[in-house]
This record gives sequence, structure tokens and C-alpha cells, in this order.
Amino acid sequence: MEIKRAKHAGFCFGVRRALEITLKAREEREGPIYTLGPLIHNPQVVERLSAQGIKVAERLEEVPGGTLIIRSHGVDPAIVQEAQTRGLEVIDATCPFVRRAQELAGELSRQGYQVVVVGDRDHPEVKGILGWAGPKAVVVGRAEEVNLLPAAEAYGVVAQTTQTLNLLQEVVRELISRAKEVRAYNTICSAVASRIESALELAREVEVMIVVGGYASANTKHLVETLRQANVPTYHVETANDLRPEWLMGVSCAGVTAGASTPDWIIEEVEKRMREIGEMSTAEQMESVGIKTFKGGEVIKGTVVEINQNEVLVDIGAKSEGVIPLRELCCCEVSSPQEVVRVGDEIEVFVVKAEDAEGRIILSKARADAIAAWKRLSEAFQQDQPVEGIVREVVKGGLIVDVGVRAFLPASLVDINYVENLSSYLGQKIRAKVIELDRGRKKVVLSRKAVLEEEAERQRRETWSKLKEGAVLKGVVRRLVPFGAFVDLGGVDGLLHVSEITWNRINSPAEVLQEGQEIEVMVTKIDPENGKISLSRRALLPDPWEKVPEKYPVGSLVEVKVVRLAPFGAFVELEPGVEGLIHISHFADWHVERPEDVLKEGDVVTARVISYEPQEKKLRLSLREAVRAEESREKERNNGKENKDDTLTLGDVFGDLLKP
Repeated sequence: MEIKRAKHAGFCFGVRRALEITLKAREEREGPIYTLGPLIHNPQVVERLSAQGIKVAERLEEVPGGTLIIRSHGVDPAIVQEAQTRGLEVIDATCPFVRRAQELAGELSRQGYQVVVVGDRDHPEVKGILGWAGPKAVVVGRAEEVNLLPAAEAYGVVAQTTQTLNLLQEVVRELISRAKEVRAYNTICSAVASRIESALELAREVEVMIVVGGYASANTKHLVETLRQANVPTYHVETANDLRPEWLMGVSCAGVTAGASTPDWIIEEVEKRMREIGEMSTAEQMESVGIKTFKGGEVIKGTVVEINQNEVLVDIGAKSEGVIPLRELCCCEVSSPQEVVRVGDEIEVFVVKAEDAEGRIILSKARADAIAAWKRLSEAFQQDQPVEGIVREVVKGGLIVDVGVRAFLPASLVDINYVENLSSYLGQKIRAKVIELDRGRKKVVLSRKAVLEEEAERQRRETWSKLKEGAVLKGVVRRLVPFGAFVDLGGVDGLLHVSEITWNRINSPAEVLQEGQEIEVMVTKIDPENGKISLSRRALLPDPWEKVPEKYPVGSLVEVKVVRLAPFGAFVELEPGVEGLIHISHFADWHVERPEDVLKEGDVVTARVISYEPQEKKLRLSLREAVRAEESREKERNNGKENKDDTLTLGDVFGDLLKP
């Protein structure tokens, strides 16, 4: 059996320092030496110190004289003062990290802050910090306890050095929501996080974890709990004698880690005993011919052969199918097994029990998924890469996503814009980034918004790289404004001015466009420095001015509609997109003071085309010339009629004579 030790295991800096200080004091002093409480939480080390004449005193009253050593946890300064008053020589072995927390707590108290200590109120270290912070200081062991704190305008926060950073952050967030000022210090020892992280990394490589440390050690118990929550078979031993052979039967690779108060010699004894058990179990291991045997804690592959209402049967090559109860099928609540698996699916399962009371092999897909998921999530978190998952539930404040473990997606991070109705995401597969990960507390927080923003930024860069003046692109109308429309060209918005929407004169973009409409536009101007793009839809539509010379030649009479009056004349529409000007001097033969004295908007009149400037698309017309032309035609018609009436025929003169 291969045995691997975690990178960070055993004595921490503070414990090792306290032990070295104590042993040095023993060498330099002849008189009695006492430690106030066990120097470290390891009975074997304390026993060895006792054999060297270093005794443990729980109270000052138990120390008759000599030297008193303050352990790495530190104490209330009043205790040190009292010990000195009693004539004791005091050697302070308080861990420097703990001392920093003590001093910060004292300084915050002197500055008038309500001091909050994040940690275990019964731990000696926390009791010592409270002594430095004064009688008004309070302890918070969970974020929910913040609601029970006394009201204050300003809070000062420190943490027990062995607490988790996530708990400290949660407490600070809660305090920020209820106070004007929060001043927080991260007094957590970095070695704590390193110890847990290295243990979890090792757990992904081995089949079972052995944690070595005193049964009374808080940090060792926390380490055991973290590994067990990570679905790794984990066992806590204080010495090699506590190892049980059945834990390691059939195990090919086992991991070892240790608490901060565990010396190397105890770890080495445990590893030696594990090797002996490994050799024995290998010799005794047997497997029936053609039939696989399994042990609890294994992750194996199988094929789904039957799906019932409350369980799934899986062929794992054993003498009978393994059973996955519905509760062990998925990390999230599902109403039917068919939501997760189908007959024929090959899946990985975790062996919960090699044989239950009914002789069945109990399996868990959820636990196998979790083991793989935590590794995948950790890698994705470290590399800032997205993960995929299925939305299983809508809960208060967001969504529950199945990523192999339950992950929370806050409503504010579902999309770039806030989503009112989250139920539309149920059952959907989504991609999101891991923004918070705490395996010990089974906490995963996701952000789909981060993925969407990255994709949008990538799309924006691609779009900008392809943009050039004259390019014809498809876009989506995102927003209408009085002066035009903003069109999404692919992560980049361009402005389509109202004058470039159509050849017709329009009062509002809404007359032609609607939000969400896909249109074709031409890029007319690019300003990369200011991120501005000008567009034209009109440029892609037939130009009605091209046929103006044919349809409206100079001198022709046309029927026009008055669309706008100006002090100098009237703008008239010959057809949609083609407008001309009738200058006020061409309204009539007499002097016209104001255009509205002759015309009003909406009037339809006949005018004569008197000039056309193709380059500037300018048509000038004359109402006066049209009237004159009409009068001329009328005169001609009247003259013709008069000539016809004055002409005498032979019949008129000789009518009577010509009658038969």
C-alpha cells in the first residue's frame, strides 16, 4: 500500500516556537517550570514534557513559584500581571499571529469600536483576545449571530487565528449591512488554509485519509470534519495504536495529514503501522472468480439497467445489481429519477455500503459526482474557467444549479441585466464561473453574468476588428430615441440617426422601426477612440432622387404636398423621399408677406419645376409659374373658342338659299 503525506501537516510555526521556548527554558533554569494549561493539545507531547519536569497548571493558584510559561494560545494580560505580582518569572510563548490579534483587538477597543471576535468562545485563544479587547467585546461563531449583537455605529473585527476566511468574510458582510463603519482585520493564520488545502488536494489522490492529532485539538477536529464533508473516507487517530486494520483493507493508496499540535515522531509511527496493515491486507485480499467485490468508499463505473420510482439499479459486475436510492441520485432535489439518468447510461457511483441488511450493494451517484465535481470546480476556480450545470431549483434570491454539487447562482448574477422571472431557467443547462468555493462548508457560488460579460467583450473586440466604413452588416434594434436608433452589431452599438433611417421625412424612428427588429445597415463612420459608430439604413434603400430628372424635368408641372413652412418659403413633397422648395418670391405675382398667408401644411397644389441641382439634391419649384401656365392654357382655350364662334360658314350666309 502506498502512503502519501500532505504537504502541510504537523506542527505549525506557533506551536513549534512555543515548544522550543519551553525546552530552552528547561535547559537554562534549575527551578520548577509550569505551563498555564497544556502547552499544546497533544497528550503525548505534554507527557514527554512532564517527564522533563515541565508541569501543567490550570490556574495560577497551582503555581507555588518558579517559572510560568504562557502557551501559544496567549492569555488575558491581567493574568500575566497577576503572575508577576505573585513573584513568578513569566516567559511568554504566545504565537506572534495570536499576539497580533490581541493587540489589534485592544487598539480597536481604545478607539471606541465595538469589538467583535470571530471564533469559538470556549477556545483559550479567544478568551485571551477578549481579555485584551475589554469587557464589552463579543464573540461571533456564525454569521447568523450578528443579528444578536448590540447595536453600534462602528464595529472592529478580528478573528481567531484558526478560523476560516469565509466565516470572517460572511460576518463582515453582515456587519456592513447594519453599521455606518466596519473596520476588519484578517488575523487568520495562513498555515490553517494551507493545511486544509493540502489535505483536500491529497484526498483527491487517495482512497482513504488518516488524520493524526489530539482528540481535544480544535484544529485537528476541524480538519477531520472538512475531509469528511468532502466525501472522503476519513479516520481520526491520536496515535498509531488507534488505527484499525479494517479501515485500510483493500486500499492501495492512503493519505496522512496531521493537526497543528502533532509532532513528526507520532506521524511517523502512524505511517509505519499503516504500512504493516497494508502488507497484511494485501496478502489476505481475495476476490471470487469472475465476480467483483467492493468496499465502502470506492468510486466505480456501472450501467443503469432499471429505473423505478424511488431507486435506480446499476450493473457494476457484482453478483447482484447495485441500488441507488432516489436521495443518493443527485445533489439537488428531483421528483423523478428520469430527470437524471436513463437506462443504458454509464455512470460513476460511490459505494456507500458493500452490503446492507438485505444483502444489497448501496450506491450513490451524488457522492461520486461530488468527488469529481470538487476537483473540477477547484481547477475551474483557480484557472478562472466556466463550468456547466443544470438549473434544478428556484429559491429565494437566486437559482440552485447542479454542477455535481449544489451551487447557488444569485439572481443579480444570472444575466447582465436583472432577471425578474427566474423560473424560465428551470431545467436549462448554463455556463457560469465559480466566484466563491469552500469545500469544507460545501459552498459554491456561481456567476453566469461573468461569462456573459466576457463573451460580450470578446464579441465586441471581434466586431471592432471587422468594422470598416462602407461595410454592410445585419444588426438588431436595441433602443429607440427621439434622434434615432441604437443598433447592436454584435456586442457593439452603432447610432442610426433619424435622418438615415429612410429617404422619407419622419418625425420619429418608431414610425419605421421597432425594438428587437433585425435590419441591414451600412457603416458610414467609425470613431474607435470614442467608441462611436455611425450607420445608415437609407443608403441601402433605392434612391428616389435618381429618377427625378426623368419624372420631374425642369419646366414640368407636378402636384405637390406642403410638408413644412419656413419664413422664406414652403417645402413640398413630390413623392416619399423627394422634397423641393417653393421660395416665397414664387408664391404669386404680388408680394407675399408670409408663406402662411397663401399656403398651409397639408395643402396639395400644382407647381412648376424651375431648377434641379443633382449634386445637392435640390429642387426648386414655382407656384407662380404654375398659375401663369394654367392661366395661359385657359386663355388659349378661351381664344380658340372665340375664334370658332366668329368664323362664318357658307351655311351661315346662304343658309336659306341653299335649302332644297
